[in-house]
Amino acid sequence: PPVPIMQMQENEFRAFNRWLNSLIGLDGVADWAEGQYGVEMGYFITMYLRNLTAATVLYYLLGFFWTWLVSRSESIMGMKVFKGGEVKKAGSVADQILLAQMSIFLYAGLPVLDEWLIESGYTKCYMHISEIGGLGAYIVMTVTYFLLVEVGVYWMHRTLHENELLYLYVHGLHHKYNTPDTLSPWASIAFNPLDGILQASPYTIVMLFWPIHYITHFVMLFCTAIWATNIHDCLVGNTEPIMGSKYHTVHHTHYKKNYGQYLILCDWLWGTLQSPREDKISSTKVD
Repeated sequence: PPVPIMQMQENEFRAFNRWLNSLIGLDGVADWAEGQYGVEMGYFITMYLRNLTAATVLYYLLGFFWTWLVSRSESIMGMKVFKGGEVKKAGSVADQILLAQMSIFLYAGLPVLDEWLIESGYTKCYMHISEIGGLGAYIVMTVTYFLLVEVGVYWMHRTLHENELLYLYVHGLHHKYNTPDTLSPWASIAFNPLDGILQASPYTIVMLFWPIHYITHFVMLFCTAIWATNIHDCLVGNTEPIMGSKYHTVHHTHYKKNYGQYLILCDWLWGTLQSPREDKISSTKVD
């Protein structure tokens, strides 16, 4: 059953967030927000501002680091790039940054919704692994959660392509980056914000009926930002069964292939897996 408001103010999930806010110096922000909007609303406003700041900082740090990494990928990792991706089309990166930055304002709200659902008692989220029987049960439950989310992301992504209205008005915006010279790490979260939230929604939906550790859930959400940066870098590496950028670049050029998030498993099961042709691969070195 849902948790009463008074109990929500005292639960261990909230206690953890207050500790985290204090750790990173947000006590002043929390005091201001709760003073202006009340304890309940102020608590969630503080969380939103924390998410917004963290997401923005992470996006730029990853963007700069991954761009540097791609430029040196052949010497560092022995990976090549799709032909045409050696130099980016003028204006494409700036366009991606603008779209991503605007969308982050809504993306930051999804973890707030997750927190409200968790604290309200609508999910199977738990704080201590002893609650589900120890480490062994935690590993089994977490792997199962991961696989359920993977299936959910696959079908959500596929639906965004196969439903004409969703593709036209929601997902198609991201696919204007459809050639190697318009794909870059900066395209990682350059979506219509509704698109990004829909593709992340399986992380929320699955925890409504399947147990997942509280911190593990949010770490997984955090990791999607890193992974999205990776799969938009146009590099070609043999990462199977991982759905690396080798496969996701093909998705951007062929549209109805390679819908998976982390794994090629779902595409293999449902017949949408496609590897790149060797003649489409080039050196990352630019004279």
